[in-house]
Amino acid sequence: MAEKDEEIDVAKLDPERKYEIARQPGGENIRLCFQCGTCSGTCPVRAINEKYNPRRIIRMALLGMRKEVLCSDFIWLCSTCFACHERCPQKVRIPDLISAIRNLAIK
Repeated sequence: MAEKDEEIDVAKLDPERKYEIARQPGGENIRLCFQCGTCSGTCPVRAINEKYNPRRIIRMALLGMRKEVLCSDFIWLCSTCFACHERCPQKVRIPDLISAIRNLAIK
């Protein structure tokens, strides 16, 4: 996963990849996320592991950083507690979205 100081090579981004996730069961609402950060602020996993950041995972997926997202260890840290979903102003079902990303990673 790209760190804060690490530059992103824009030429390697494929924004069309978000549609691949959107076609997966649970991934339909990925494009509703407007990156408010409520998910990360609510997440109990993030409270104990500051490197885990649901907002960053979604942002990377939206940008088309397919390999970085699907090969990330962080997608496996979500506890599916639904605390993020309960507070999400866009009602993005983030645990379902993470499950969709996990399913793509397994494929």
